[in-house]
Amino acid sequence: MKLTPVIAFSCLMALSAFDSAHAACAIDDPAVFAKSFYSKHAEFSSENPAKIRTIITSRFFAALNREYKCAQGEICALESDPWTDAQDGDIGKPVEFTTASNSGVAATVSMTYPFILGKTHREQKRVTLLLERKSPSDCWLLNDLVGPRGESLLRTIEKWHKEFGSGP
Repeated sequence: MKLTPVIAFSCLMALSAFDSAHAACAIDDPAVFAKSFYSKHAEFSSENPAKIRTIITSRFFAALNREYKCAQGEICALESDPWTDAQDGDIGKPVEFTTASNSGVAATVSMTYPFILGKTHREQKRVTLLLERKSPSDCWLLNDLVGPRGESLLRTIEKWHKEFGSGP
């Protein structure tokens, strides 16, 4: 088969599209993905989830979106910062991210940090981020966050809205 300019161009375009799709997932390491998510979206639970729709699962988006719409001037499912499980206090440094498990399509990342409350109280805390993707070639998506008390953010929001919220 002779390679005509049209066929050659088509092949280059297909390779370019493949490279672009692969480049869209610039972060393949779950711990690096989690660290990037935290550094760019630390306030995600109180902000419009449309900002992070492309990097979270559809189920997590639906829960966060419902919470966001409910919480306009009201307290709904979330009464504390999901990173700290507290209303007061700060996350100190260093904040470290470690991949605890990675099957290729599901990963668990542990985030540890010193929790600072006042001038003298420091306590080491751990948060677990659950990531998933459809296949090893897809991008990682945040599916849930399990706070220091061991409670799932996703289930907390879904349960509250099922019991106290309105609508589906």
